[in-house]
Amino acid sequence: MATPRRRVRKAAPIEPVQAPEVRPRPEPAGLYHEELFPDGSVRPVRNSTRAERESGQAMADFFGVQPQLNPSANVRNMESVLAALISKMDVSLAEHAPEVLSEAWLHAVGPFLSTKAELLSIARKQARIRTSHPAVRFELMRQKAQIIRALNAALGEGSVKTVQIVHG
Repeated sequence: MATPRRRVRKAAPIEPVQAPEVRPRPEPAGLYHEELFPDGSVRPVRNSTRAERESGQAMADFFGVQPQLNPSANVRNMESVLAALISKMDVSLAEHAPEVLSEAWLHAVGPFLSTKAELLSIARKQARIRTSHPAVRFELMRQKAQIIRALNAALGEGSVKTVQIVHG
């Protein structure tokens, strides 16, 4: 029994493809260099080493996040940074003025404890209190719920939800 012969087609000749010229990216001297952005503006951009760029790209590929040092994300002026910080803070300035806080603190804990401990700030609904006396710290820990109620009565309901006592 004879095996059938297969017809072999001749493959078309492969034309050589010329690879694009790869030029190494010059590392600019200094910490920043200027770069042209798609919107037409020229802004300073932080220089990064090849290892930093490759590490950032590896993190982006693995976790699906943008590299930390991409040119459009790390250029901000001081006004935009301050505006972003203030917009994240849930505080009204007049309500948390030092005079208002000291008066509310005096009414919340009384004259003796108000001289031994200090209300530092109220931020993100957390009151920070500083004392250097262990006995006063124990008493403040024991009266935490009453202090929160008294501060909310003085500053407005919902102003304080937790208390942090700092030793020092």
